[in-house]
Order: sequence, then C-alpha cells, then structure tokens
Amino acid sequence: MRMCIAIGFCNLKGGAGKTTLAINVATALHRGGTRVLLVDADPQGSATAWAARAAELGRDGPPCISVASAALRRDLPRLMESFDVALIDGPARLGVETRAAMLAADLVVVPMTPGAVDLWAAAETVRVLEDARSLRPELRAVALLNRADRTALSRLARTAIADLGIEPLPVTVGARVAFGEAMLTGLGVIDHAPASEAAIEIRRLTKALLAAVAGEGSEVAA
Repeated sequence: MRMCIAIGFCNLKGGAGKTTLAINVATALHRGGTRVLLVDADPQGSATAWAARAAELGRDGPPCISVASAALRRDLPRLMESFDVALIDGPARLGVETRAAMLAADLVVVPMTPGAVDLWAAAETVRVLEDARSLRPELRAVALLNRADRTALSRLARTAIADLGIEPLPVTVGARVAFGEAMLTGLGVIDHAPASEAAIEIRRLTKALLAAVAGEGSEVAA
C-alpha cells in the first residue's frame, strides 16, 4: 500500500535555504515520477512565486499551493489525497507557526548554514521542535548542513550540529550559483543544470530524505 508522507523544511531563521531545498527536492521527486505537492506555508510566498514563474514560462514542475501553517495539520491530509509526498516550506521567525508546520510533517528537516548566528537560530528551532514533540512524540527530525564549503567554519558547523541533539543527514548541500539561476528560470536545478554539482547534491539529498522516512512504510519512488 502506498503511504502519503509529509516532509517539512523548518528553521526560525530566514535565509537558511528552506525554500530552495523544498523546491529542488520537490522537482527531483516530480521528475522521478513521484506524485509530489509543494506546500508554501511561509507568508513570504517565495515558493508560490517560483511556481507562478514556472507556469508563466510553461515549465513542467510540481504543483504548488499556499496554506497557512495554522491550517496545515487539519487540511494537509485532504490536500494530499492525490499525492505521495508533500514538501512543506515552513515559515520563519514565528515559533508558533513553525511548530504548526512541524506538527503537520512526518519528518522535519532543519537546514543550517555555517555561521554562529545561524547555529544559534538552529538551537532555537530545536527548542520549538521539542515543544512539537511533546504533542507528537513520534515526530522525526534531521539536520542538514546547507551552503557548506571546505572551510574550517563548515567543519565547526558539523560539530555544532551534532551537539544539537538531532540526527544529521549523511549529505550536505553546497553554496552553488546554479540554485539561484534555476530559480530565476522557473526550474529546479536538476532540469536547469542536470550535470552540475548542485544537481548531484539534490539527488543525493532526495534519496537521503526518502531513506529517513523509509521506516514509516513509504513506497515512493527515489
């Protein structure tokens, strides 16, 4: 039996890469034949704007809807009836709204970028996660180092992530120009630059996320 799963990209700090990651993983799944729904729960509406640009240019991308985070837990099961996976672009800054997005997900992905301010904000996000887990103890979460490079700062960030107490994904995503270029053209990076390092990283990330939820009985395609 096919199971519907929801993966939420959540971080209280803006600029951690939630939207870019959600869009690109959704595009990778869509290209692989998975019925995927991109859910924009961020009031800024960047994922919705990207989807509108894609439609304007006639791109074949995943469907995208905007849903207030407070309504997600109630409305998402109905919205997912025709889909295998929902990718939630969670809101930033407001802990109550972020917690609502987390509670609607089967797996929470906390993207973190190298830098002290970003890691401090991630610690705040983890506190919101623990609050969500008080209501849903089975809620799973993983950390993802985003915009990583080969500097000492990224190495220190990996150590800091391990200290936060949530499982780190065994993949990282680098700071790649191709992500921004793809967004401007209404594409995911695997369509814009399929042989690029960015596309390779998104394919690896997509497989890692599916592996992280595999224990929930999912049969979605990699």
